[in-house]
Amino acid sequence: MKTTTYNKNCLIRELAFNVGITQKKARILLEAQQQIVYREARNQGITLPGICRLDVIRRRARKMKNPQTGESILIAEHETLRVRALKQARNAVTPPPEDLITVLPQENTAPKVLDDFSQAVSFRCPKCKQEIEAPLSAAGMVAECPGCGNQVTIPKESEPGTIHGAALPTTPPATEDRAPLATPTADETIPLSTTPPPSAENIPLPSFEAKKNQTIRIDLAALGMDAAAPDTAPKPVSSKRMLSFFCKNCRQEIEAPADMAGTASECPSCGISFEVPFFSDPGTLHGSDLEKKSPEVLKEIKGRTIRIEVPDDV
Repeated sequence: MKTTTYNKNCLIRELAFNVGITQKKARILLEAQQQIVYREARNQGITLPGICRLDVIRRRARKMKNPQTGESILIAEHETLRVRALKQARNAVTPPPEDLITVLPQENTAPKVLDDFSQAVSFRCPKCKQEIEAPLSAAGMVAECPGCGNQVTIPKESEPGTIHGAALPTTPPATEDRAPLATPTADETIPLSTTPPPSAENIPLPSFEAKKNQTIRIDLAALGMDAAAPDTAPKPVSSKRMLSFFCKNCRQEIEAPADMAGTASECPSCGISFEVPFFSDPGTLHGSDLEKKSPEVLKEIKGRTIRIEVPDDV
């Protein structure tokens, strides 16, 4: 089946018919609009109502490979035209379905570790014999000994003899073979001692408070867990959610409002077209691992991230 391409002449005829003017006047109006758009896009950008936004951006110098020869080439820094479709045009041409985004149930695969020592285990470091206390919810995790820094695995049960473990069994001292004592005569008297002989039962055991002072609690922050407050604590809600991701071509870090998710845009660095994702990439400014980054790393990421703004009427 042969299809006819909708070209400039078709547009002029339809405009003239809808407005009720001649095709010559419609052609003059269309050419005048073209000149105005070229001029304003070069100056400070222009928005064609309900269609698109045109502005000029400056692309940084970048290295690329020639797909035919494989040789590396350097493209100098230059200005280029950027065209972004408006939200009104996108919804009219490609209306999004109602079930575009489906919230999936979260899988709680990682154990929840809180600063709750009401149920705790205690053990000794195999290297320095330091007694350590850790929450029972952290059992099975590998941590560092607070005393010597040795890698230890938190057990599921407390070690006997520690603060939360069972008491060690008491064994009487071993008896030695001695010569039989001489039987005292009637004239000899044996002084009586009021102090009982030492035995395993008479040896005082360390009290709970003494053990507690010798025990060091495990550092939950070293495990990468949030031990400050439970999940019921209120979290600050940002006024405008942002997304951050990498360009698939030049790996430039880009920041964009969440309103642009699913829309087509261009990389400010290399100019390659891409679709703004719905979630941030790990390792970027708004990635899921943001809380684990130090302030110095966050400052560096903010300095190298380029923000793209939502066009007018979006």
